[in-house]
Amino acid sequence: MHKIISSFLIGLLVVTFSCSEEDEVFPEIKTVEIIPLSASNFTVKGNIVNAGSSLVLEYGFVYSLAPTPDVFQGTKAIVGTGAATGSIETTISLESLGGPAEQYTIFVRAYLTNQKGTVYGEVKEFTVPKLTITDVSPIKAKTGDEITITGENFGLNSDENQVKFNGISAEIVAITPTTLTVKVPAGILYPFYNDFNSIYVTTGGQTATATEIFRLLPTITNFSPKTGTFNTEVTITGTDFYPFETAIQIGGQVASATSVSQTQVTFNIPESVTSATLALKMMSGSDVIDIAGNFTIEVPQITSITPMIGIGGTRVSIIGTNFNSGSFDFSNNTVKFGTTEADAINASDTELIAYVPKGLPVGPYPISVFTGVHTVTFPTDFTLTSPTISGFNPTMGIAGSYVTISGANFGLFDELNSVLFGGSLVDIYTWDESSIIVFIPIGTPSGSVKITVNASGQSVASSTNFTIQ
Repeated sequence: MHKIISSFLIGLLVVTFSCSEEDEVFPEIKTVEIIPLSASNFTVKGNIVNAGSSLVLEYGFVYSLAPTPDVFQGTKAIVGTGAATGSIETTISLESLGGPAEQYTIFVRAYLTNQKGTVYGEVKEFTVPKLTITDVSPIKAKTGDEITITGENFGLNSDENQVKFNGISAEIVAITPTTLTVKVPAGILYPFYNDFNSIYVTTGGQTATATEIFRLLPTITNFSPKTGTFNTEVTITGTDFYPFETAIQIGGQVASATSVSQTQVTFNIPESVTSATLALKMMSGSDVIDIAGNFTIEVPQITSITPMIGIGGTRVSIIGTNFNSGSFDFSNNTVKFGTTEADAINASDTELIAYVPKGLPVGPYPISVFTGVHTVTFPTDFTLTSPTISGFNPTMGIAGSYVTISGANFGLFDELNSVLFGGSLVDIYTWDESSIIVFIPIGTPSGSVKITVNASGQSVASSTNFTIQ
């Protein structure tokens, strides 16, 4: 009886195992489509046709550079576990393969693993798209400005792309498949050249370089002082100044920089400016950058004039401030006595030297100075007077003797000045403001005559006579 029961149980076990093997349903999975998205990622789609009768451990996609990827030698992208039938999809980054470069072929297929083993879908392949840069806009910008890089096959996420200017990483602020918007990083300027500022993008295993050179524009923060006069030294502060191609436009005039560092530029206000309020611009190569604010030329002042009385040709010293020194170029200032321009012989920012114009009638004349920007007039008039003769010594003499004529306002000697004894010219030996020494030529007629002094177009005759013996 025991033998019969044992035989029956053994038979039942065999029948159960046999039924289990015959009822096993094997899984089926398909690789449907590969969609390359960029130089660094792609989307792959599949379909679980049948999940099978055994417990599914995981399913997804496997890919590699080898033609037949599998779960042992390929890279897995697990989509899920415990599968049911239906579509599956995932996006895969090529960084897991070390970022293969353009023209590499990637092989992909779907897989499903259960307790019994792994089944695969059809192997599909695609070629890694080429990373390109077609445009950078703007191609000139300042540190911190946003620029847009246009191209093809950029990564979809910030961490899939790296943008560098001269090896310095830039912050990516916006991404599309064909554009990257980035901020210009600080510190990209080469120490000697602004013509090697390359922009390049790395995505996956590829690097694309912009064909056009990016130009870094200076950032200007301030300038000081904002008021002054001609030749005042002005300092502009900021960043990314370029030593070898920087100049300043001020009031339409170009001023060369006297010193340039990456953070400061100094220059002097040109004496040729013609406006009191001056707009500033920085010239960096072919680029012109507006500078906020204006420089104001201060109004000159006349504090004193010496002397305040004289004749034509008298040397006058005008003391004051904010004259147009023009590197001691007196032509940058116009001095007038009334409406008549005077000859100037020297200039600094605090003193002008000029000669009283000749040929003017005796009388008062306002003295004004025009610096090329401002006109200032001294409040007290200059008095144009005549020369006077107070006496002469000796009062008589023979031809061939010397005579000293004393007086005032004779002015400085020039070739137009003369002295006559009666109607005869005498030779001038010395001449200054208050004294003239003359020589009576041999042959001068004898007699009692008036002495006449002609100075700067004005004449005066002595009140008493000189006797020529």
